[in-house]
Amino acid sequence: MDLSSGFFFVNKPGGITSSDLVLKIKRRLNLKSMGHTGTLDRFAEGLLILPFGHYTAFSQIFLGKDKTYLAQVEVGHRTDSGDPDGGVEPGDESLALSRFRSEFTKTRLDAELSQILGWKSQNAPKISALKVGGFRQSDLVRSGVEVAEKKRSIQIHSVEIVDRNEIGFSFRVHVSSGTYIRKIVQDLSLLWDLPMHLSSLKRETIGDYRLEWAKDGDQVELSDKKDWREVFPLPARTLDNMEKKAVIHGGYLWDRLPDGAEHGFYLLDGDSDQILAWCTYESKPSHLPYRYRKVFFDHTRENYVF
Repeated sequence: MDLSSGFFFVNKPGGITSSDLVLKIKRRLNLKSMGHTGTLDRFAEGLLILPFGHYTAFSQIFLGKDKTYLAQVEVGHRTDSGDPDGGVEPGDESLALSRFRSEFTKTRLDAELSQILGWKSQNAPKISALKVGGFRQSDLVRSGVEVAEKKRSIQIHSVEIVDRNEIGFSFRVHVSSGTYIRKIVQDLSLLWDLPMHLSSLKRETIGDYRLEWAKDGDQVELSDKKDWREVFPLPARTLDNMEKKAVIHGGYLWDRLPDGAEHGFYLLDGDSDQILAWCTYESKPSHLPYRYRKVFFDHTRENYVF
């Protein structure tokens, strides 16, 4: 089994940044390169898909996939970031809890929360890792610098109340990529005039990939890696030796190309069934039949790079 490239499905714990977790796994398994397909905040937990080796070429595809989260909301006070790591804003916690317990029944929460299905845009949180002039936006805001809110398009596909208790509630939400769940809670807090913040967050899915398939980061081994057949299957065209030689030297095929409209297709080595190249069709007319996104064969060494 080739172990130098693949995908890991990792269950990120709370209390560590996604970048630090990637670095720990990379060092422990002595890997040269490892990417991620969408980070989680330090306090959050759940599914991370980590491509390593030459499979990092696929990272961008996963960044755009929909996500599902289980969110826990705590009523009583707001934080500047909307999550438990932020600074607490002043307010009457006992008054807020009393109002929540008397007015916000599960039925009302269901009705109120369903309104977010109509939201089509969102201002990114001011306390965030977004960069402004090369600096983290959160650092600028906390140092007193005024920054403009960045609006982004979002889509909320579904939302449901999972539980309601005496200090808050939890909900499950399926959203488009790039949607901030803590900002949804911040906006609801203002809309309902009810101090609250996101107290925990678990990412359960990325596209069709599920948290149940993941292992804890400190338990992941090289043998746990998944290959392209399991994680990113695409239409494929198998090559004979003459076609293979043409492709690895930059040539193109013009016949029997597979239907790969969304993410392209693979060219497979007829002798080994390995990916020779990942190709995508151009979005605009071109004199070439497709574009090479990644060629997985080093013709100078006559072997595969992964």
